[in-house]
Amino acid sequence: MTATRELISFVRNLDHARLPADVVAKAKHCVLDLIGVAIAGSQTSMARVSTQFARAQFSPGQASVIGSHSRMSEVGASWVNGICASALDMDDGHRQAMGHPGAAVIPSALAVAESVGASGREFLTAVVAGYEIATRASVAMLPDYRAGRYSTGLWGGFGSATAASKLLKFDSRHYQSALGIVGMHGPSPAGGDFMHQSMVKEAIAWAGLAGCSSVFQAQSGFTGPEDVLDRSGRYDTHKLVIDLGQVYAIQKTYFKPYASCRWSHPAIDGALLLVRQEGLRLEEIHQVHLEGFQPLLMLVDYTPTSTVAAQYSVPFSLALALAWGRIGPGELTEANLQDAQLLELARRVKISVDPELNQLFPDKTAIRVTLHTSRGDFTTTVEYPKGDPANPLSHAELVDKFRWLTVDILGEERSQALMELIDALEQMDDLKPLTRLLVF
Repeated sequence: MTATRELISFVRNLDHARLPADVVAKAKHCVLDLIGVAIAGSQTSMARVSTQFARAQFSPGQASVIGSHSRMSEVGASWVNGICASALDMDDGHRQAMGHPGAAVIPSALAVAESVGASGREFLTAVVAGYEIATRASVAMLPDYRAGRYSTGLWGGFGSATAASKLLKFDSRHYQSALGIVGMHGPSPAGGDFMHQSMVKEAIAWAGLAGCSSVFQAQSGFTGPEDVLDRSGRYDTHKLVIDLGQVYAIQKTYFKPYASCRWSHPAIDGALLLVRQEGLRLEEIHQVHLEGFQPLLMLVDYTPTSTVAAQYSVPFSLALALAWGRIGPGELTEANLQDAQLLELARRVKISVDPELNQLFPDKTAIRVTLHTSRGDFTTTVEYPKGDPANPLSHAELVDKFRWLTVDILGEERSQALMELIDALEQMDDLKPLTRLLVF
């Protein structure tokens, strides 16, 4: 049996009743977090532009679009909701996969589940399956194929196609064809830090669109190549299936407390910790020295020109965190990009590579933070930033994040109702009570 077919067999046999309770709980946390982030992201210019495009290209349809009264095809809703989910860079991620499975998987699962009238149990099972295949595809990439491209667009489509195929109850032939189609039609974004300057980001939403559309192409009889994960020369087939069904990839998902690239989070955690411990004021900080892993050098932008670029700037993100104590939609603004004090604070951040910490990457994104101040030097090292499975956000903290991102948009009553529905997903016969609350 090929690795592709082993994965297909696993997904087709995956059943909610046999999922461990902690896996189901983690899936609900992923849905809660992703929907909260997407609601906040629906207010960004990225989302407005994408909704306008999709309304013209993918309407009408049966799937709900977050923050819009337009109903679109499943493909269109997958695209827009993926944009909303990734716009603020607060969506979940997976350290070993080096990317963001949730924003590619959950929008497609939500759109298809709503359209076919799937139950909450079926939806959650599809989400678990989508995370599993997407993450395994990334972890199994051969070095020559990845070639420095830390982009969810390379592998997120496999998760989107998997979730949609599961909900449509595809047989092996159609699911295999869908994987082949997205393997050939999915995005293959170039590497380099230039991608941080635009709304394309990591091609996350386009991967979701490609995965979702591949399923409906396969359903219509369009065929894709067989065993694309085995025969393309891009993947280590042993890694694709190792521990399959024993260790669930979704369990290693991390959540993000800040609207910035995950690689900046150890620095932010460390700097805020030192400020609190020592009672430091901003004017006392002369310089911040960060020592960590090589890819940090891709994120040294002292004058970001857009909110997207700011998300990928470690110096500017750190300046925002030091000034405001948090980074969310209220801090990630065009006005703050022009703030002279913030820009001056960002210029005090210096970044270098530490050989020992660099060896820990990507399993760890460890950073040593030193604050040079008028009262002396203070240092700490952060190996696991807040939200990592080894340093998790608690359920209460995830609820606080959801409320922070949604109450001002939805109001207290609707935000609370949405949380309660997500918590009770296993009892829902269909998702329409939930998706109705996403339309505003």
